[in-house]
Amino acid sequence: MKDWIELIKAVIRPFIIVWGFSVYGVCILSGTEAPTLLVGLVTAVIVEYFGERAIKRLKET
Repeated sequence: MKDWIELIKAVIRPFIIVWGFSVYGVCILSGTEAPTLLVGLVTAVIVEYFGERAIKRLKET
């Protein structure tokens, strides 16, 4: 089951990050305000990813 969870994370996270930054970039370039939900989603995924990496790094030392 844990392998499935990791597979889903590995597939979904990059998609959300790339899609979110793309839409955010289009919003900035077009001069419109980025939706709050989009900003929150991208922020949550990035914080979760780097938090997970930091925990893994700390456990290795």
